[in-house]
Amino acid sequence: MASRGRRSRRGAAGQLQPGTTVTGRYRFQVLKQLGQGGFGSVYLARCLDAGAQQKAPPEHVAVKVLGEAKDPRALTSLKRELAALLAIEHDRIPRLYDWNLEGGHAFVALHYYPAGSLADRWAFLGRMDEDQVWRLLSDLLAALHAAHRASILHLDVKPSNVLVDDHGGFVLTDFGVSQSARMSKGLLHQGQLSIGLGTHGYRAPEQDERSIQQFDLRTDLWGVGATAWALYTGIDLNRRQDVLRHRDSGNIFGLRRLSDVAISTPPTLEEIIMDLLYIDPTSRPGGAAEVLARVRAIVDGLGKDSRTVASARRPAGPHEMRQVINHLMDPLWASICRSPGFERFFVRYERDDVICHAGQDVHHTLMLLRGRVRIEREGELLDVEEREGSLLGIVSTLAGAPREVTLRADGPVWGCLFNEAELEQLITCNSAVAVRILRTLANRIAQGPPRVRVRDEL
Repeated sequence: MASRGRRSRRGAAGQLQPGTTVTGRYRFQVLKQLGQGGFGSVYLARCLDAGAQQKAPPEHVAVKVLGEAKDPRALTSLKRELAALLAIEHDRIPRLYDWNLEGGHAFVALHYYPAGSLADRWAFLGRMDEDQVWRLLSDLLAALHAAHRASILHLDVKPSNVLVDDHGGFVLTDFGVSQSARMSKGLLHQGQLSIGLGTHGYRAPEQDERSIQQFDLRTDLWGVGATAWALYTGIDLNRRQDVLRHRDSGNIFGLRRLSDVAISTPPTLEEIIMDLLYIDPTSRPGGAAEVLARVRAIVDGLGKDSRTVASARRPAGPHEMRQVINHLMDPLWASICRSPGFERFFVRYERDDVICHAGQDVHHTLMLLRGRVRIEREGELLDVEEREGSLLGIVSTLAGAPREVTLRADGPVWGCLFNEAELEQLITCNSAVAVRILRTLANRIAQGPPRVRVRDEL
């Protein structure tokens, strides 16, 4: 399975020459170089086994090959990308056909997109029009949603990592600096290579500040917003310092408002993009699925407000929440609710308030602290939940799926409301919560087929 060194011919700086063959499960003959980076080069190659087997790659593929020195840092990057592509399968992410990390030429073989990247086409494309930007947002968010469901952060979304397919759509590539969601500080540095710090102009403020504890799903959302902002205005953020905004100057957004640069920007497009560009990550949407639902609602002309969230939420006052917390029976929830800064999640509902509707793309989970919640489908009562600490809507939040039931307050209800990123943070920072959720899921599986009385939760 090693590369065929006897047939390998290298040019300047260790580049493979046309005619070189690298081998994994299949054989790939280099035709020409497509690009070069610090890790090695990308080549257009012909699969010599195309058509010989039913599942063989197509005739032309893109082959990413490490440099001759086989730098351990570059090998780590290639392994990281390979691991990400093996974990994700989505039409907005390049298909992986083959790989080989041994022998003279470590490589991965990927689907080839002849049109190249948005960075390649920028000089000919100029600035994108409104329809193209909506398509760009939709495709990138769909790709990130798939990656995030596999607990992978891309961490380097930018025009040069967005490929153009044969139908005018967009594909997110290059997971070489990707990381597991909620990565630890120890994973930030591999040798002397900083992982996850992104590209100047397109990286989130927390990446710029190396605030590793703040890296989560919302970090990737910044990259989507910055890429869409750049393509709509025609300004390459890697080259323009003057449009960047910083926290220490009292700014809320990390880039100038879109309408300040492109005066005719539609309000809905500006709202979506600028929501991704808050300097404070807690002010951004909670995940790609949440923003994707908003984008699709606008593009499909459904007339929905783009900020579709739990409909009747009210902030709960500090005094009443202290009373609720003091009456909690479970020490785990009481301890979590007393954590500094946790008050921002507290909400209150009154009788008959709808927490969420069936079919609604609301990517939030309610942790019930006090009160009763009616679970209904098409007006029929399915169940009433009143267990302290119940997580309602967790499946829809994590999967990005529409609600299957309506949740309605049956009298005063107090709880905590989490978006996708906040829920992930709650689970990963509190192992006892994760264990409880796993046990609940295991009990559901052990009980056999789904019960007639369905709850929109684990």
